[in-house]
Amino acid sequence: MGDRKIDKNWLFKLENNIRRLMFVWIIVLSITVIALLIIIIFLFPLKEKEPYLVFFSQADQNFVRVEKANGDYKSQRALIYSLVAAYVQKRETINRIDDIPRYEDIRLQSSSEVWGQFEKLVRQKGSVYQNNSIKRNIEVVNVSLVAKNIAQIDFIARVYYAGSLQSVKRRRATLAYVFDDQEITFNNIPKNPTGFKVIGYEITEVYIPQDDNKNQKDEK
Repeated sequence: MGDRKIDKNWLFKLENNIRRLMFVWIIVLSITVIALLIIIIFLFPLKEKEPYLVFFSQADQNFVRVEKANGDYKSQRALIYSLVAAYVQKRETINRIDDIPRYEDIRLQSSSEVWGQFEKLVRQKGSVYQNNSIKRNIEVVNVSLVAKNIAQIDFIARVYYAGSLQSVKRRRATLAYVFDDQEITFNNIPKNPTGFKVIGYEITEVYIPQDDNKNQKDEK
């Protein structure tokens, strides 16, 4: 009976010792994990979030472009093609529906001189912009970057009077542009995020071959 009591006591003490060791081991492991997490946080900080810009396609295009904000837009030809074409389309279109918000976009993307000339044209008495019976649809047919910061956009302008087609003319817009430097953050997103700005704008009429003249008559 004595031996059995000694054995029971020994087993009880052994069990208690094992429990203490396991408890201490759990504490050590917990401290180690916490220390490792702290080291990881300090050595590998969370990557800073960067804003991106989304460029939606025009009516005649089928793509959406996603570009990193604060990027070097001057070297991205596809983006420049899209910007200059959209500028001409917004500026030359007259639909009596969204003219005012489009003109605001033009103002943001124009130098003060270019905007002043356009605003004067829009306000001029007797201009097509002042006649509510006149509408003008624009179809961009070609975009060329002819020199550094110089683009030419060929487009077809269809003028309607009271819903009836009056004329179809092919024109060429030549514009000079720059990209203003600006910093974009989540707390400060400018209305013109790319900094694209037109500093010169001219319109010329392009000769239309005989076949196209026939098509114009057919459209009428």
